[in-house]
Amino acid sequence: MLRDLLQEARELGWRGTSFRASWELKHRSGLDRLRERSAPAPCAATTLDRWTSRLPLPDPIAVVEAVNERIPRANLDVLYSLASDAMRGRILCFGRWPADYGDPIDWHLNPTNGQRWDPRSPGPKAFADEARVGDVKLTWEIARFPHAFQMARAAAFRPELAHDLATALVGQFEQFNDANEWDRGVHWASGQEIAHRLFAWLFALRVLLVRSAHGVRASALVCGALRAGAEHIERHFDYARFAVYNNHLINEALGLYAAGVLLADTPEARRWRELGRSVLVEEAKRQFYSDGAYIQLSHNYQRSALQALLWAVLLARASGDQPADAWLEAMDRSLEFLVAHQNPSDGRLPNSGANDGTLPSVLSTCDFSDFRPTLQAVSVAVRAKRLYPPGPWDEAAAWYFGPRVLDLPLEEPTRTSRSFPTTGYHVMRGNDAGSFASLRCGSIRDRFAQIDMLHLDVWWRGTNVLADGGSYLYNGPAEWHDHFQRTGSHNTVVVDERDQMLHFRRFKNLYWTKARVLGFDVRPEWTLCTGEHYGYVRHPGACVHRRSVLFVKDDLWVVADSIRGSGEHRARLQWLAGDDRAACCPERGRMTMETPHGPFSVSVFDEQATPVAGTVVAGRESPPRGWISRYYAEKVPAASLEVEASGPAPLTLISVIGPGEPALTSSSGVFSV
Repeated sequence: MLRDLLQEARELGWRGTSFRASWELKHRSGLDRLRERSAPAPCAATTLDRWTSRLPLPDPIAVVEAVNERIPRANLDVLYSLASDAMRGRILCFGRWPADYGDPIDWHLNPTNGQRWDPRSPGPKAFADEARVGDVKLTWEIARFPHAFQMARAAAFRPELAHDLATALVGQFEQFNDANEWDRGVHWASGQEIAHRLFAWLFALRVLLVRSAHGVRASALVCGALRAGAEHIERHFDYARFAVYNNHLINEALGLYAAGVLLADTPEARRWRELGRSVLVEEAKRQFYSDGAYIQLSHNYQRSALQALLWAVLLARASGDQPADAWLEAMDRSLEFLVAHQNPSDGRLPNSGANDGTLPSVLSTCDFSDFRPTLQAVSVAVRAKRLYPPGPWDEAAAWYFGPRVLDLPLEEPTRTSRSFPTTGYHVMRGNDAGSFASLRCGSIRDRFAQIDMLHLDVWWRGTNVLADGGSYLYNGPAEWHDHFQRTGSHNTVVVDERDQMLHFRRFKNLYWTKARVLGFDVRPEWTLCTGEHYGYVRHPGACVHRRSVLFVKDDLWVVADSIRGSGEHRARLQWLAGDDRAACCPERGRMTMETPHGPFSVSVFDEQATPVAGTVVAGRESPPRGWISRYYAEKVPAASLEVEASGPAPLTLISVIGPGEPALTSSSGVFSV
């Protein structure tokens, strides 16, 4: 344990360690509560006279006219239904499943179990009831106001709904303020949550409320919330800067920048604007790696951070400021990286890294997992070009930058095999853009990662046949968080029942995995990627896991896993299907999945090309196995094939992956499929 604590301090660095120790001391002792905690004063009359004129969004009527024909009627009908339900406290959580928070809304309710948070709890004590109430994100979701985007957009598309929607929404703003005293309870316990809420309110104010009979009242409400939110974020900003320094920091800096731009008549405005902008510049350089990947090694978190930078660009341009080069460069790098991983038919990406269901700005009728709305907006912002032909994904770009951007030139991406060596993502593409694989192989650079080295995602003709299990819940039962976070839930090898890293705390892993790519060879007929990681070297036997992936375009993958080291070991390999529709032949180490294009299988062999017996399960509760979570707080059964090899190192397992049921033979050391 002492060794692990020393390792934690080493990975935090002296600055992070000293800050965290000081922060823990102040909060556990109550010293931080000795300061006066009076709520900020309301906005002055001079500020209220002008501030809404600085709201940067385009005219909603023009947006609707431009995108109306690009959105299927069925999508708009769903939007109207969601807006209607939201008036009565029923909202779509994490872009996926509905929850009833009551009418009037109970802002402290966990809708999945009926338990409530104490709205009077101060500061760090706000989370004291977690064991009883459950995952705080299930309560935070209603207070992020994703439905404010839906209600405002629904009113823009159907003006006859505007009065009722505006009346309900401004009432919810007032109810939220009445139920959540400043600096008390879970809704004031995270600066990022405050920032997400503020941007939902700002959007709804500009698109719906200022145009309604409630305009003056709503303007004062949102102005006060923006001022109070900025003061709270600024007071606790060092925690995000030195203890979290990921998407939390970007969103909190954006909140300060927005308050400084929009509340330009207040005494604090210049300080907020300059602090927020400078941190956004610093973090755009630091959090978006040189190869385009993001600090949290998560496609969904990268999308969230890009939405923050889109707002920053919008605010800068609207206020006569220039968007920082660092923002635009980070967005451009991200575009290259994310598009390289994208499935073109539905806009999805591998479910790589942590996925907490975050979509801060709900600006399209597309599914949560469709990245096209955000990437289209990023492309028009930094390249003045569209990536995708007209469709419902155009709505987001129009809301950010006005309908004229939809007339920009179309330059559809050409997706090819790409290696991103800084962070270690390697994409092997076929001639069919829907057939590809993504291999994770690169040294961990920051602490925000799942324990997933050498995980392989496989997509065949647009279907995610072998998938990442996702995240499910951050703050739920420990056995479920551990399962989705750790090595065993990924498509890789577990050695001696150990993880590649030590899962030390809920959001912290120690002994960051080192890895390197040994080769990335792209040919017209095939692509070969080989890499290895050293996450097991610190254990007896000093084992190294090497994986080679041969992609024979467009239908066959051959994966060779070897465990090298000294002594006897046990290697366990998992392949997780994209769903639970699989026929099993476990005695031959085979799992066959049904897809829209026919059967697709994975079979495992030893170095003599002899099938290795395994097990196939789906949806096992204890211990958890065979689950996939593509949306936060939702898990569904998925077929999991596991095979094992035991004995003295080296140990070798060969997986043959493709349509039908391929066979493997060996002659004089040469394998044939």
